[in-house]
Amino acid sequence: MRIRPQSVGFTIFLGALSALPPLSIDMGLPAFPTISAALGASSGSVGLTLSLFMLGFAVAQLVFGPLSDRYGRRPILLIGCGLFTLAGAACTVAPSIGTLIAWRLVQGAGAGAGMVMTLAIVRDLFEGGAARAQLSYVNLVMSVAPMIAPTIGSNVLAIAGWRGIYGTLAVGGLLLLLCVAIGLSESLAHRDLGAIQPPRLIKNYGRILTNRICLGYALVNALNFGCMFAYVSGSPLVMLNVLGVSTTTYGWLFASTALGIMAGSFLNGRLSIYGVLPSRLLIVGIVTATASALALVVISLSGAAQVITLMPLLVINTFCRGIISPNAIHGAIQPVPESAGVAAAIVGFMQMLCGAVASGLVAFLYDGHTAIAMSGVMALFAIASLITYIGLVRSAKYT
Repeated sequence: MRIRPQSVGFTIFLGALSALPPLSIDMGLPAFPTISAALGASSGSVGLTLSLFMLGFAVAQLVFGPLSDRYGRRPILLIGCGLFTLAGAACTVAPSIGTLIAWRLVQGAGAGAGMVMTLAIVRDLFEGGAARAQLSYVNLVMSVAPMIAPTIGSNVLAIAGWRGIYGTLAVGGLLLLLCVAIGLSESLAHRDLGAIQPPRLIKNYGRILTNRICLGYALVNALNFGCMFAYVSGSPLVMLNVLGVSTTTYGWLFASTALGIMAGSFLNGRLSIYGVLPSRLLIVGIVTATASALALVVISLSGAAQVITLMPLLVINTFCRGIISPNAIHGAIQPVPESAGVAAAIVGFMQMLCGAVASGLVAFLYDGHTAIAMSGVMALFAIASLITYIGLVRSAKYT
């Protein structure tokens, strides 16, 4: 009953693990007003259920990565899925907003195990173009989550209330837990018995953070994620408040950019299988993403921001994310197979950090009547990603 690594089912399984964070975030958003009324909590307190989830998700990766190098990927996935399931069940019956916030922190930690183990497992089992293709297809499956999560959340909210949303997440976590227990073989061939000893742990983290190739690729991925997350956090402000589109229309517009990521991931997977060099794919993706972000700035500053002028550039930008992410992540974890868990943890933590900074900047700079904050932050992170790739990654390869 083991899932074969070369099968479509294996890719779907890894994609489902990676989809836990967006599902956990986006499914609950429609229920925020209901939770506030039901638990007698302020909007800010309900918002902490999202902030604490993301904190748990980010920090847990730094813990689970080294643990997986010591004990293997499968035990850590069992723990992570177990935590996610338990926390989902506890959120379902939470009697107060404080309890809900606490268990969301635990739920985020469980989701963090799924993300970091996905990257480590791909590094364990695949090489070269096959690894980049696998990451592309996982990214493709994962991109479906933000498209369907708000709709699922709204429907569950209408049928079973806000508690039903967390119950649904608990059931999803339980199904993944069973898949790991029954169908997943251990992918780590040689365990590092000293991986969690403080001197070795510090050395492993230091070795990756001082490796210009690993650090450079991790930063390229994280900064590009910041560019995309500036869009994710800024798009409702721009589309709903500035341009006045309906919530239904916004849902379709958001779905079109998610389709852009899926298309980029699929194309990258096919080109990787055909032997196209990752350096070529990366430079084309990064330059195109930067150009589209700068074009968004020009349109925003000129006062020509409309749905018809913004959306083509936003789709192009997210399409580039589907190309950049698999190649950059592979470049970051490929050179250190003996510490793939630590490398994957660094990749995931940096990505979440840049996403949090980007969304914070958009919220801080938003003026209430233009798209300048969203487009400006997108351009800032896109340019930083391009500079990092040229100045850190490519320069390191030629020195």
